Amino acid sequence: MKYYHNKYCTNGIFLIINHIMKIKLTFISDKKIIFPRGYNEYIQAFIYRHLDHAESQWLHDNGFSYEKRRYKLFTFSDIVPRGKYNKVTGTFIYPERISLYVSSPVHWILEQLARNNIISEEIILGKNNLHVESVEIMGNEYIELSPVKVRTLSPIEAHTTFEKEDGKKKTHYYTPFENDFSDQINANIKKKWQSLHETELSDNITIKPLFNGNKYERIRFFGTGENKTVIKAWHGYFELQGTPEVIAFALDAGLGSRNSQGFGMIEVV
Repeated sequence: MKYYHNKYCTNGIFLIINHIMKIKLTFISDKKIIFPRGYNEYIQAFIYRHLDHAESQWLHDNGFSYEKRRYKLFTFSDIVPRGKYNKVTGTFIYPERISLYVSSPVHWILEQLARNNIISEEIILGKNNLHVESVEIMGNEYIELSPVKVRTLSPIEAHTTFEKEDGKKKTHYYTPFENDFSDQINANIKKKWQSLHETELSDNITIKPLFNGNKYERIRFFGTGENKTVIKAWHGYFELQGTPEVIAFALDAGLGSRNSQGFGMIEVV
């Protein structure tokens, strides 16, 4: 169901949102929309700004905890359609209408995000002044059997950070062709599950790429300037093996790490 900015019913939002785990936000502008590399930082900030204040602050500062780790339990897609990269300015240029998908296994995150966007007159993303054209409430596909073929809406990354002899930290990013890639994703989904449900997940999930070579490798920035983080991630088609319940959770929460920075959002093909 789609809600347009000038045709909405906030009561309807609450009734329907409890049955879905994904929303599509569409924005319009009176001119081309321009973002620098690392623009995911702007989208993450936009999501926090459009949650209710108390919940937003709690999610940003604390989140859902498992041991020493904190999970935000939302993820978002790349901007649709793809932008054209200008090498001279180092920016992506998008048309006057763009869309963004956001998913979460936490009902209130999507409920507040949808409601607060519907009633927004104008939003700011980076240096762009945009208007919300529509908020589309979507449901995930019902999973009966596995394996399931999925495609990425934002690239998946899996990594390990360790300390070198000189005390400096180094991050190793896994490729989908390494067994550790699937192992890391399986361990990650278990931790996110326990952070939300406070119960241990005994079922496992495995992932394997349906492609060869480095064609789908992506080097992404999160943030701009001196504070940017360089991240290696993977777009493409993958096969997921696991119970329907775990796969459904992966569709909602995202696969791999850095989900709240715009990584690991998938959909069933």
